[in-house]
Amino acid sequence: MAVLFWTDIELPENMKRSMAHQAEAERNRRARVILALAEKQAATKLLEAGQLIDQSPSAIKLRLYQTLADIAAEKNSTIVFPFPEEMVPGKGA
Repeated sequence: MAVLFWTDIELPENMKRSMAHQAEAERNRRARVILALAEKQAATKLLEAGQLIDQSPSAIKLRLYQTLADIAAEKNSTIVFPFPEEMVPGKGA
């Protein structure tokens, strides 16, 4: 039966730098892969949302109004846009 003894080994400085550079490159690679997967998931969700909105003509109008309300609340401003009188109860035809 062989018995192994471990001793401390001092690595040359250039090898330490090389190993650190390799580890950093691997972390960067993993971060890019994660970011690419997130972008793909976001694109898929946007496509699904677009298809859902496409099924209802009024859905895009409601989304527009929600976006305008969000902008107005965030910027503390008033947004004025044309609104057909026919849509107001008691007015128009």
